[in-house]
Amino acid sequence: MHIQTDKFAPFFSWMRNYRPRFLKADLFAGLTVAVVAVPQSMACAIIAGLPVQYGLYASLMPTIIGCLWGSSAHLITGPTTAVSLVVFSVLQPMAPLGSVSYLELTFFLALLVGMVQLVMGITRLGGLLNFVSHSVLLGFTAGAAVLIAFKQMPALLGLNLAKSSVFVKHLLGLVINLRDTELITLGLGVLTMGIILLLKRWRPTWPGTLLAMVVVGLLVALFGLDAHGVAVVGTIPSSLPTFSVPHFVGIEQARQLVPGAVAIAILGLVEAVSIAKSIADQTRQRLNVNREFIGQGLANMSAACFSGYAGSGSFVRSAINYRAGAKTPLSAIFSAAAVAVTLLLAAPLAAKLPHSALAGVLIVVAYDMVHKADIVRAVKSTRADAVVLTFTFAATLLVNIEFAIYIGVLLSIGLHLAVTSHPKIYSVVPEFESNKMVQARFADLCCQMDIVQVEGSIFFGSATVVLEDLQRHLRNHPHSANLLLRMHQVNTLDASGIHLLEIILEELRRRGGSLYLSGVHHRVFEVVKNSGLLQEIGATHLRTTTASAIRQAMRENFCPAVCAVCPFVVFRECPDLKTGNWEIFGPGVKPRICVLPTAAGQTAPPGGRQVSASTPNQGKGDS
Repeated sequence: MHIQTDKFAPFFSWMRNYRPRFLKADLFAGLTVAVVAVPQSMACAIIAGLPVQYGLYASLMPTIIGCLWGSSAHLITGPTTAVSLVVFSVLQPMAPLGSVSYLELTFFLALLVGMVQLVMGITRLGGLLNFVSHSVLLGFTAGAAVLIAFKQMPALLGLNLAKSSVFVKHLLGLVINLRDTELITLGLGVLTMGIILLLKRWRPTWPGTLLAMVVVGLLVALFGLDAHGVAVVGTIPSSLPTFSVPHFVGIEQARQLVPGAVAIAILGLVEAVSIAKSIADQTRQRLNVNREFIGQGLANMSAACFSGYAGSGSFVRSAINYRAGAKTPLSAIFSAAAVAVTLLLAAPLAAKLPHSALAGVLIVVAYDMVHKADIVRAVKSTRADAVVLTFTFAATLLVNIEFAIYIGVLLSIGLHLAVTSHPKIYSVVPEFESNKMVQARFADLCCQMDIVQVEGSIFFGSATVVLEDLQRHLRNHPHSANLLLRMHQVNTLDASGIHLLEIILEELRRRGGSLYLSGVHHRVFEVVKNSGLLQEIGATHLRTTTASAIRQAMRENFCPAVCAVCPFVVFRECPDLKTGNWEIFGPGVKPRICVLPTAAGQTAPPGGRQVSASTPNQGKGDS
């Protein structure tokens, strides 16, 4: 039996095609990414409420696993600011910061996140991300940026405040204690931000973040500023994490972690896939979203086993990897190796790094997280996008951040369903000059048949709206006994849709006419046939084109007496039908003999004349 190794080890496919000329480009890109990954990973760990070394640990094995089992050639997996913020929000109420319990919960949470993502990838649920609108991500990212910036203000100002996941409480504590600001600490943080911003503007290719942290760290070491109240990172262990299975935290705590784990899993996947797609659009690489799910899941599970914490694809590091000329995922492996070497050799140098410098780095990152142009475009695009973005942003600030993700996703899905459950339904008539169907004015409608264009799906979510719209059309045309539905843009029909069509058919038959369908897609036709509706309305009532459906309705169910008094010329056949010439449908075709009802409450047809006759007789043939 042949085993397809690419399914279990997808990295074999690009390794088999690896060329020696790729090595230099991948090595350079990996080292370039590592220069950025080291300070960013340390800063992200602080957001998550962890010592800085755990951010570096999360940039080792997860980065390697993510690139090996993912599908993107440039995506760099590791700690990110948004995910780190959610991690802190989930864990902060459950254990004291810095405690062993907090670390155990961190590792177990990463394991849960990875398992959720892995299951979603194996069950091929990648299409679910299509229901998470871009506006959700924009609103959440902007809200997270504000939270990150304000949560770093105490470290920037040298204030010793208790950490809180409640934005308003945190902001109030910041304002009350503002007078206790440590000026030296503030100066170091501002200097860090100034160096980063200046280098970004004047020397964008230089590693601004790393250089800023080196300069500030040297200042602290040379002048002994840590002895004058400047809080520093302290000693970082010069060792690599070892493999260990996360400690099970207990049923009750696991239950508390599950909602946060699912939120982080969704956020992480949206981040990773969005980044991978944005780069793939430029490289023309084909992505496998389900494989990316599996890659992210395995990466987070490896983080749990190697002293890391939950992460995702990093936009900054992935963009740098692409711009540095990476050719294959090997660049991510080089990046992780460079971070590992830094951890072993340069960890003691970080001991004098002030917390205000890391706070300054995060504030700059938070500012860059707000995609101002995209937000303006989303707000201007549609009211739905503006509502989703605003509510997600507000929820991120005012409620638990993990639930803000759910609120944004549910709003996005709800507004999507609101649109899909209201198909566009309107009357159309043929235009003589172009022979195309155009939207009808009320006065131009045929006296015997209304032609209705349906644009959208007819399913359980839209069935009530569609039925009410079609019944309104029938009420507006009380003498029209036939209805032709143009279903060229109906891609979905279910049992609820079949039921509403049966209701409409019953009403039309009471009027002495029938229901016709044109342009029915194969998938919709199968539903019509399997449900028995095709047999009920008759196979001749389903036509490929609107023109043939119109002629079929004329031949079978048009009343010559009504045509004779109708003041409108809607179809090309109308002049012949007004004179009783039914042979335009074929030699020997006779019109039906119709009976016009005269019951109480029923008015005469247009023209004011009523006609009575005997039993109907249908014509034969189809032109």
